[in-house]
Amino acid sequence: MSIQHLISIDREAKLSVDTGRLKIVFSQVGETHFIAACDIAVLILVHPCISMSLAVSQELAKNGAVLVTAGEKYLPSALSLPVAANIDGARRPHLQVKPGSVEAAGNWWAQLIESKILGQAAMAANFDETLSTRLKLIAGHVEPGDKTGREAQAAQLYWAGFFDGLNNSVDFRDKQGATDPVNVSLNYGYAVLRAIIARSLAAAGLCLNFGVGHCRKDNPFNLANDFIEPFRFLVDNAVWRIFKGSQVECFDKEIKKQLLSSLLASTVNIAGKEYRLFHGIDFAVNSFCLSLEDSRRRLLLPNQRVRPGKTPSAMLWQAVQFQDETQ
Repeated sequence: MSIQHLISIDREAKLSVDTGRLKIVFSQVGETHFIAACDIAVLILVHPCISMSLAVSQELAKNGAVLVTAGEKYLPSALSLPVAANIDGARRPHLQVKPGSVEAAGNWWAQLIESKILGQAAMAANFDETLSTRLKLIAGHVEPGDKTGREAQAAQLYWAGFFDGLNNSVDFRDKQGATDPVNVSLNYGYAVLRAIIARSLAAAGLCLNFGVGHCRKDNPFNLANDFIEPFRFLVDNAVWRIFKGSQVECFDKEIKKQLLSSLLASTVNIAGKEYRLFHGIDFAVNSFCLSLEDSRRRLLLPNQRVRPGKTPSAMLWQAVQFQDETQ
């Protein structure tokens, strides 16, 4: 699978395939660009006057790329996943729903939430060290299934500190119907990140309908919504750096470009080592596949504490071996 490029097309264009390359023609300005399909991880189509041949979607799917269609306010409205990249047929979905998976799901969810809160703690260190320390303490008390609601507790503290430290006119987190540039940027960044995660999950042969914490029957991306949690802080960090102390009035192409560039260049710390975004997501997904085989195995997630008796090198070696076997 490609891990190199995340491409967003904001102008009127015509897309076609030319000898295995994606050909992008901007007729209004007389520009033509070529890029190898195998070098595309995510292609985002924004402008309403973009046309493309069926061969484009076929070539992208063959190379494991995700096709995202954006709608109003640049927010993604459709997502096309490459089913051909599924390397394990239906075996892993069966493992996802095997007897005993309910108890395992509670443990997986606790690990995902612990990692999420630790990411928030790392982000909070930019504006409030006391809050960062408090979030780390909360992360240490997440129970299976998050029965005590540590995620909600951490979110309330984190977002209050985030917007207060941002020193912007916006002072609250708005998930639905946001119009201010900060919340629109957060929502857009999360949507793109979810697409990248969904791509990795689909390629690993997992069924995205079966989540471990998100279990809505009308949501075809429950598992992607689960695995976005430990990586959300990357979007938060990108938005923070763009808007800190500024009074940007709208979410425009320039903000979107900065956000995507920052997200694509971001790194995550897993078991004491730094990995680029795509590799970090693949490690997390691969560790989940290993845990499906043996639920005693812990997930490999960003910022998590390494447990006694399990060295970082040993944890990573298992994931690397598994990743090599599946490619």
